[in-house]
Parts: sequence; C-alpha cells; structure tokens
Amino acid sequence: MDGQIIQVSEMKKTAVLLILIFLGAVVASGCIGGSTTTTSTKPAASPSTTLKASGTSSTPSTTETPTSTQGTQTQSQKPYYPITVKDFANRTVTIEAEPKRVVTLAPSITEDLYYLGLFDRVVGVTNYDDFPPGVSKVAKIGGYGKYANLEKIAALKPDLIIADGYSLSILNKLEEIAPVLIVDPHSLSDIPRALDLLGKVFNAEDAAKRATDEFNAKINAISSAVKNEPRVKVFYIVWNKPLMTAGGGTFISDVITLAGGKNIFDDAKGWPSVSVEQVIERDPEVIILTPHCGMKVEDVYSGPLAGTTAAKDGRVYMIENESDLIHPSPRVVNGLEIVAKLLHPDAFKAKYPMTITDFAGRKVTIEKEPERIVSLAPSITETLFYIGAGDKLVGVTDYADFPPAVKNITRVGGYGKYANLEKIAALKPDLIIADDFSLSILKKLEEIAPVVIVAPKNLSGVYRQVELLGKVTNREEGALTVVADMKATVAYVESTVQGKPRPKVFFILSYYNGYWTAGNGTFINDLIRLAGGENVFGDVKGWGVASEEQIVARNPEVIIISPNAGVKPEDLCKGPLASVDAVKNGRVYMLSDENLVVRPGPRIVLGLEEIAELLHPKAFNYNAQPLACNATSSTG
Repeated sequence: MDGQIIQVSEMKKTAVLLILIFLGAVVASGCIGGSTTTTSTKPAASPSTTLKASGTSSTPSTTETPTSTQGTQTQSQKPYYPITVKDFANRTVTIEAEPKRVVTLAPSITEDLYYLGLFDRVVGVTNYDDFPPGVSKVAKIGGYGKYANLEKIAALKPDLIIADGYSLSILNKLEEIAPVLIVDPHSLSDIPRALDLLGKVFNAEDAAKRATDEFNAKINAISSAVKNEPRVKVFYIVWNKPLMTAGGGTFISDVITLAGGKNIFDDAKGWPSVSVEQVIERDPEVIILTPHCGMKVEDVYSGPLAGTTAAKDGRVYMIENESDLIHPSPRVVNGLEIVAKLLHPDAFKAKYPMTITDFAGRKVTIEKEPERIVSLAPSITETLFYIGAGDKLVGVTDYADFPPAVKNITRVGGYGKYANLEKIAALKPDLIIADDFSLSILKKLEEIAPVVIVAPKNLSGVYRQVELLGKVTNREEGALTVVADMKATVAYVESTVQGKPRPKVFFILSYYNGYWTAGNGTFINDLIRLAGGENVFGDVKGWGVASEEQIVARNPEVIIISPNAGVKPEDLCKGPLASVDAVKNGRVYMLSDENLVVRPGPRIVLGLEEIAELLHPKAFNYNAQPLACNATSSTG
C-alpha cells in the first residue's frame, strides 16, 4: 500500500505559483488541497510549431463567414446580430455586433481565436501569451486572469473581453469595460465546445467546424496509433521541492491516457505532493519533466529516482515547451503527439531499412531497428540514454560512467580504437556506434556489424549527432526533446550574459611539463565564448601547453581548473601565476566535472551553464567560492 498522498495547501515558491496558475486553470476540480482557488505557470520561452486549422488564415474569408456579417443584408435576411449565448459559467451573454476589438485574458483563448482565423481581432493579451508568433506585437494587459491590469484593458477600448474561470473574481469590473464571455475548458472534450461557442459569437461557425474536425481527427489518429500498445506507467513532475505531480482529473492526466500511458498517480486528485518512496514503489517506466519543474534530466539519473525503471532504461524526457501540454486549445494536439511518440516509439516506427550519411560521409544502411548496440565513446552512451535508447545498449567502454545505470552494461575495453574486438563480437551487436577515434579499426568493426560514425566538433554538431542517433534508433521524438532542451539552455545563457564585460579566461585541463589548455577549435573554447568570456589562448589551435611566462603575459582575469588537472586553486598562490589578476582577485575555480566540457553529448550545456556562472556570478545569482591566498585578500 502506498502511503497517504499529501495535498499541497500553500505554495512557498514563486516558481510553483507560476506553474500552477496555468495548470490549475485547466483542471475540472480547479483546486489544490480542496481549495477552489486556481494558480498558474509561466509558459516556456520558445514557441512551438503548431498545426493550423485547415482553411484558416489571419483574416477570415467571406466563404467562412455568412454574408450577414458583411453589411449586405436584404429585407428577406435576418441580421446575425445581436445574438445571445450561454458561456462556460452558464451566464447569458448578448453580443450586439460582430466583435472587432477583443481582449483575451488567457493564452488558450488567444490560441483558439488563431485557429479560427480570428487572431486579427485580438488587441490585448496577457504577459504569458507565447503563441502564435505574432502575439509578441499585440498590446500586453498584464498578468493572467484576475491579475490583468484593468486600466490597460479599458485603454484598448475592447468591444469584447474573453476570459476563463480565473477571471471570475474581477468579472464585475470587467463588465464595466465591455461584454465578457467566459470560455473555461477543463478537459480535451471541452476544446471543441470552446471552438463552437467562439464560432457562434464571431459568426464563424464554418471555421469552428473545420478547426474542430481537424482537432478530433488528430486526436483520433494519435489514440488509434497507440490503442494496441501496452500502457506505459508515467510519472509527470510538476515541481521538485516538494515533489509534485499531476493527479487524476487533470488535463495532463488526460493527455497521458490518450497518449497510451497510465498516470501512476491517477488515484490522487489535483496536484498532489508525493514522496520519493511512493514514486519508487509505483516504479514509472517513463518520467516527464518540463523546464519550470526545478529538476533536470541528470538530476533524475543521479538522484534518488535513479533506481526507477525509467532511469535505468534511459526514458527520462524534458518537454521543452510545456505550453503544448497545459494550454487547453487545439495546440494541445502537439503535446499529445510528443508524449505518444515518447511513450510508444514503435507505434510511430521509422521505416527500415534506412540509409543515412554519418559524420565520416559514409552511406550506412540500417536493415531493421537496432536492438543490440555497442557504443565506443562515453558521449555516445550518454546520448543514447538521453534520447530513450539506453535499453538498447549491450556494450560500452571502460570509461562510460554516466548515467549510473551504465555500470550494469558489459564493458568492451578502452575508448575507440582501444576497444576489444573479441568482446564486441561476442555481444552479437546489430549496430556499433563510434566516433572518429575508431576510424583506424573501422574495417574490423564492419566485419562484426554496421558501424555509424559520429564526430561533432561544435554545438551544432552535437545537435546533429543527437538527431542522427534518434533517427537510427527509432527515437526521433526523444532526440527532438533533447535538442530543444539544449538549445533553450544555450539561449538562456547567451541572453543572460549579453552586453556584459567579457573577462579573460584561462582553462587548465592538466599539468604535465606545463599547463595544458584549450585553444581555438575545441569545445572548451566555444563554451567560454558562449558563456560570455574570452579565452586568453583563443588564438592557438587545438590543445597546447602554455608556459607560466605566457600565462602571466596574457594576465587572465578568471582561471578555471579541471578536477583531473593535478592542480588545485591554492597551488597558484605561489610562483609566477600569483601575480595574475585571477589569483590576486580570488577568481580561480575548480570545475565540478571535466566530462561536462569534454564529452560532446547532451550534458555539455551543463558545462556551459557552470562556466557562465563562474564568469558572471551576479548575473546568475551564483555564489562562487573565491580563492583566498594567505598573502592576498579577495571578495566574493
């Protein structure tokens, strides 16, 4: 028996509040811990690609709208307006004339109007609207629902305000400005109802029917694709401290069910707080994260949930644009499709045999979906786990150490060309994936199984590697979520450091007859640049040894040391390097994990984030531990 599931009654973190506003607004119960108050989340920053309703455009055509709206009535025709409708709050609302200036108080309503070809009528939206792309040019009226700015709304002189249930507490004040229509869907089945209501209000019933038909067709196509698949146990993480999830009766739980999954906490209601022990006992096969949940993929692999089947099999996914999941509009079809493909990749199987071009420019034919893969590089192993193909691995190198589940996979010897061919052959792989360090043994590897070479040299190459391995292993959706998450992290770092001074940086990889460092053409050099720094040896190609005299001459302002360098920050307090600004000002730091910057896989963006925090601690609200030499004083 599971322990009692504790309902959260008070949110202590702003991030939780932002998440729950949107989530709560689409829950039929509309509550947390029995309260009738709803809360919301800030949507992800990057817009997603959505499916337009067929036959719609930003301006409805006359074929979509009866002639009564065009001012060409005849004596025998009854004017369309005024009309009276019942909204979602069971209110009787009379619309005197065709609405031309509309303010929406929920992102999903803006999206509904877009799918109906009515987006050009929208003159005001909330600060949280992120779709369609043109929404950025529309006037902002403040927060979502009851947090909207009434003065800003009134200044726009709307002839109709459309809101959801989260605006009911300010309904009387809104009605003083313009007629108000409440559109408040709580389930997938409510979305067609919302489209139908809006179609009536705007005299666009044909457009509403087309949008509804396409929405239902997409829903049916996805649910039909997975209907014969076994139900996959899913844990959806809303927040990590406390650990919160989506219970039964929530919009997200509905999406999981339609996608062919089983929400492991569907016996709870609303947004329960659960314990790690409860999650482990229910043992999810897939764990889904979103950017605002306070947890990253690697936190699952390295933390208390590492023992779950999801973590062991590499089926932990970050869905970058959570708005695709929580906005109750036709847009949710995108989120449903993503989840369905993550849960049941075989139901959307790529066509085999397939022929791809690898990083060595070789044409490689994969006859069938690989089920027994040998990886000859730790970065490849990590990538396969991140895209959801970790359970296909039967052999890895001696250096593979992440995620922890990799410790149970057979070792095939050293990295690349130092691998043991006999051990590889004994595993009977149907695919070998290697980087360019294995090219010298390529022919021997090809005698065992097809070989795909991946050899990224920059971040764009890492994205390509992830996508290529996703295609080869029939894990394309998992690969797309990984790339989206990586790009979002890069964008976050770049925007945070933009316009800030770029400190001069010296990176110490190791010490052997001098200080080995990274020059131009290395991942470390690229990470320093993206993190808002300037590599003092950026004019040197590749890897090289720098003398103390050269380092002093270039006078770095920040020194970052690899944990495997054989040098500690305090070692620099004596000798020639004690005179450089980095040491004098206490800005010498030890990187947490060398693999974050030298392995070209999904975790490299974590290395980028860490370097950026060290270079610009104030911008990231990061407390870096300063070096304190006895002869100098420094500030943090």
